[in-house]
Amino acid sequence: MSLGTNISRLRAEHHLSQGDLAEALAVSRQSVSKWETDSSVPDLDKLVKLSQLFGVSLDELVTGAVPQLKAETPPQPVVVSHRMPGRKIAGTILFCMGFLAFLIPTVLGGLLTGVILAVPFLVCGIICFLAQKRPGLWCAWALYLIADIFFHYATGLNWTYIFATFSWEQMGLTSVYVVTAWIQVLVTLALLIATVRSFRKSPFPLTRRNRVILALVWAGFLVSRLPFAYLVLPLGAYVLSIGALMALVSIAQGIVSMILLAIALTLAVRMFAAWRASRR
Repeated sequence: MSLGTNISRLRAEHHLSQGDLAEALAVSRQSVSKWETDSSVPDLDKLVKLSQLFGVSLDELVTGAVPQLKAETPPQPVVVSHRMPGRKIAGTILFCMGFLAFLIPTVLGGLLTGVILAVPFLVCGIICFLAQKRPGLWCAWALYLIADIFFHYATGLNWTYIFATFSWEQMGLTSVYVVTAWIQVLVTLALLIATVRSFRKSPFPLTRRNRVILALVWAGFLVSRLPFAYLVLPLGAYVLSIGALMALVSIAQGIVSMILLAIALTLAVRMFAAWRASRR
């Protein structure tokens, strides 16, 4: 009897649906379905949780062997909490706040203001409902990118003004530009560090395939930093004004490059950790 068959049998004996089991193990229902069809195998920590949840040993779970003393013992009912997870509660609260952020300015005559204020709440609410792991980290990235788009497009502020730290007066700027640029750089570094730390223990061995993936991600990041905005200038007369087109390309380029940088740094740290572990 295969592992998937055992999981399906024990789940049925305890009167659990695939969704109930997924909720109890903090995984997706699709993961449970793959386990039961032997398309994938649960991680060791999930196997331990399954054995505890069903009240069987790991040997019974994996092989289906039932000890003689337990053969006549009816399965104990499993109590699965049907309370809404904390992330979904947070998502519901964010949706309500987004609705209020949209409604109040709209009633006062500021439809565009309402939309702008509601977007961060709605995006984070969607993330809380969809992301089973690290919803806080993904919300932080979403808010960062939304703020970056707003400052870049609406005010023209961006991190490049850090280079004017000691010459902003000569360049005709105010201190707000420089301070905002440094805040953006520090927030970016904090998010990158948090992302790397969150994924640093995930396995990414030093194989040929993984090295190619890492090289491609770094290459994609370098390509994303090329001045594409100037390459699309001839299209400005046919699509949008030149200024608007360059702003859109620059914003999209900044978002893509930041995502690729986070992925590249995370993969590099995970690969380095795997290499160090293999040397011990």
